[in-house]
Amino acid sequence: MDGSEAGTRALDWAAGEAGVRRVALRLLHALPEPRAGRGNGPERDEARRLLDRAEQRVRRRVEGVEATGELVEGDAASALVARARDAGMVVVGTRGSGGLAGLMLGSVAFKVAAHSPVTVALASAVREPTTGRPEIVAGLDGTSAGAVLAEAFREASLWQAPLRVVHAFRFFQVPDPVHSAELAALLRRHRRAEERRIEEALAGWRTRFPDVPVTAEVVNDSARKALPRVSAGAQLVVVGPHDHRDPLMPLGSVTYTVIHRCGCPVLIARPA
Repeated sequence: MDGSEAGTRALDWAAGEAGVRRVALRLLHALPEPRAGRGNGPERDEARRLLDRAEQRVRRRVEGVEATGELVEGDAASALVARARDAGMVVVGTRGSGGLAGLMLGSVAFKVAAHSPVTVALASAVREPTTGRPEIVAGLDGTSAGAVLAEAFREASLWQAPLRVVHAFRFFQVPDPVHSAELAALLRRHRRAEERRIEEALAGWRTRFPDVPVTAEVVNDSARKALPRVSAGAQLVVVGPHDHRDPLMPLGSVTYTVIHRCGCPVLIARPA
């Protein structure tokens, strides 16, 4: 909690999430370590006031949520990752008080999203419900489908929202008119195989969460294009980290693009 506009939106989303989950909410604010020979008394007092205001805001917005502020010294991302070991979820804004306009993801949010041991919600953009029940969108890949479905079904059940499961699969194109019919038939077989695979993955979750209405679709597109498009009216998008074990891209290009382009909170699911 840093007092920024993005941080306040993340606070409001976290308060609502804590309310439906019926869990306590810990608010963390990190102060830079004081320079040698210089105290940080005024900064500490202001930070304490910021946390007090945040606690009061949570209590006003969501009845029954226990909110406790904690002040730490040092790097904010490291502190959040360390506290995450005892948490069910970490919620951050995509840019903090020091963020530069135009950046996709602030440094604190990026580090937390990349290194948190638990699920991370990037919740700067909070979409207010319009009509009906805005859906939750889950983007499946081949590496973290179980974690994504677990979080997506839980969120849909908690918020009484419909769930839309999307698997983006880049099929080959059919440029050759001579063999177009044969290739088109092969494409249809590939699509049906992917659809069966998704339905098999959903079967157990449908049984476990019978209250959640689910639709599943396989789209012939890249995930980076498909997920922002299909989530245009969603209240939440759930994805995996898409970790390709590249230290330079710990989140993967799909997750990074979804965070930047989706106009709603994004949940990065981690295996329990």
